Amino acid sequence: MEQLPLQLPADAVSLKNFFEAAIKKPVELTLTANSTRMLSFRPKGGCIALRLSRLFLCAPADVLHEAASFILRKGGPTPVLNKFLRSAAPAHGTQRKTKTRVKGRHHDLGAAFERVNSEYFGGLVEASITWSRRQPGRVRRRTLGSFCPLSRTVRINPVLDNPGVPALFVDFIVYHEMLHAAVGIREKGGRRVVHSREFRERERAFKGFEAASRWERANRSLL
Repeated sequence: MEQLPLQLPADAVSLKNFFEAAIKKPVELTLTANSTRMLSFRPKGGCIALRLSRLFLCAPADVLHEAASFILRKGGPTPVLNKFLRSAAPAHGTQRKTKTRVKGRHHDLGAAFERVNSEYFGGLVEASITWSRRQPGRVRRRTLGSFCPLSRTVRINPVLDNPGVPALFVDFIVYHEMLHAAVGIREKGGRRVVHSREFRERERAFKGFEAASRWERANRSLL
């Protein structure tokens, strides 16, 4: 399935790899707990010394891309980045509790989470779930779901809260994100692998995998 074009970095190595690919320069990355200066960078020899708040470990794709553009331009407006940092920044040095919204107009994420957790994980996945905020306009490659390991929060794109989207497909996206919570990150050849062989095998164990795949291919216009 061609969903989730950019999986959340989840760790420092993957975050470093993302910025090196985006700005096409070696990056010396330092993650900080600084709650006032979330992003700073400077040239250092032939590389970029980049200091980021640990909040970037659970930043969505549009935030990471805008941050990379900011570094390439050496400045400029960053409305998406600023909005993310305002909403996710720690209060008084501690991480804010994620506000959740599970009841949609057409689908209930709380019920989906309980169904999936009970049937596939024995009720053992501990995480919160919420509809993510709607973004104005249409992005070219839409992320249907994400999992933030820092806050252990599954976020589902509200584009799925549509009467034309079957509950089976919503359950599958929820299952995919819960798998990230259950499986975690694997290492292979010195690189971190988000969608490992174990992950892909377990993803196919979803009882409606083939039906969900066919539905997605046939209904891209809704997504």
